[in-house]
Amino acid sequence: MDPPPNESPSRPLPRVTVILPTYNRARFLPESVGSVLRQTFSDLELIIVDDGSTDATGALVRALSDDRVRYFVRPHRGLCASLNFGMAQARGEYIARLDSDDALVPEALRILVAALDAHPAVGGVWAKARVMSPDGHDLPRARGGPEHFPGDVLRSLVYDHCMCCSAMLVRRGCFERVGLYDEALTYSEDWDMALRLARHVRLQFVDRFVTRVREHADSMSGLHSPQRSAFLATRTAPLDKLFRDPQVPAAVVAMRSTAYANVYIFRGRMWMTTRNFGPAVREFVRAMRISGRPVATAIDIMWRAAAVQALERSALGRRALAAVEKIGRRRRARAAVVPGVRSDAALRT
Repeated sequence: MDPPPNESPSRPLPRVTVILPTYNRARFLPESVGSVLRQTFSDLELIIVDDGSTDATGALVRALSDDRVRYFVRPHRGLCASLNFGMAQARGEYIARLDSDDALVPEALRILVAALDAHPAVGGVWAKARVMSPDGHDLPRARGGPEHFPGDVLRSLVYDHCMCCSAMLVRRGCFERVGLYDEALTYSEDWDMALRLARHVRLQFVDRFVTRVREHADSMSGLHSPQRSAFLATRTAPLDKLFRDPQVPAAVVAMRSTAYANVYIFRGRMWMTTRNFGPAVREFVRAMRISGRPVATAIDIMWRAAAVQALERSALGRRALAAVEKIGRRRRARAAVVPGVRSDAALRT
């Protein structure tokens, strides 16, 4: 640990702790840190956990004069270890995570805190994030959105990861209930945590954009990232963990084929973006086989791989996609209300 001289242990406890893990992200760190310190909701602490950076991260952080910043330097152990260390240091009632290449919009915490304050029975909230380019320009894409199954967050997360980890705010007690991040996971730790939270606490969607997430070459899923292959290869790990648990509800177990098919389609689309057609086709074939509905799945693949990308390029197209997704949520909701456990076939859009 390396707390700065300006840290004041006697300072009143903040309402919100923002945990910002970082590793050699000095070029993006000032924007991320600044976005937290400029929040319109100021009752916060910012815990920066430096995972052994070798760039200018230390000099940048030590130059800060804001006493809400707490800075810790640790040997390089990976993202989950950094997050868990930060959570152990957190003093806030509510906990947020911000990746060091992302940025909060100025009213993000005010919006999320108000949502939790208004609903004491809710353990955590999530909102939407805009995607931005490496140089900070907004792109016509978003991450995070409403439940795929209205009113059923767990099955929505099994169907597809509908949350953005940098656009969430969770009560500290919820993590005490579900545990810390799984340090055995190198990737997709956010999906695993979201699934565990959804099993044990009530989560609620806030239909606002609160975060800007950056796509760049060094991000895990970046087009030319050296981590991309490993990220895709291990994408099913959260589902593997979930379905090994004998206590998983039967309605969730019934979604197993759909859940894996959606991951295979996701991986195929990701391979298509780099023109790796061989791996993409193999993933698409896996999706068609496991779904048990090869024709319907093939149509779904073509829709996602071609039509969606084309429609995302215009405002009108994005509105059309939102309308289609809304119809899909209604269809899944109708399939879910029939008594008894529904099969995978009833859950496909």
